[in-house]
Amino acid sequence: MDVSLIVKKIKVSYNIDTNSQLADYFQISAAAIDSWKRQNKVPEKYLFKCVNETGVSLDWLMDEDKPTFHISGGSKNISQVNGSVNQGSDIKTEDELDLFEEFKKMENLAKMANKVDFLKDELAKIKEKLKQYI
Repeated sequence: MDVSLIVKKIKVSYNIDTNSQLADYFQISAAAIDSWKRQNKVPEKYLFKCVNETGVSLDWLMDEDKPTFHISGGSKNISQVNGSVNQGSDIKTEDELDLFEEFKKMENLAKMANKVDFLKDELAKIKEKLKQYI
């Protein structure tokens, strides 16, 4: 298990750059994250928290293979899918993590666009109801 890679994937999932920011997010010390590397284990509660809050799969977090992605244009949904991929160099892994980070940004933008559309619809309904009272 490559704990450094797992921590990097967690940071990518949350769009966080540093261990200090991750520690702040998890409300733990940066030294605690360093201890994960020494103990060669990430506590399960943080793995499950990441899975539940970001939507990445536990398999992806734990697997050392590079991630692959499925993009569904119709629903504006981007999901990460693990495939059987030969392990690449660290440079390829870095590139894949950067790509995943960009996909997560796109997914977040799509979610925000959906929320804006929902709010516009709700505002239109409220305006129609107000017209009844005026």
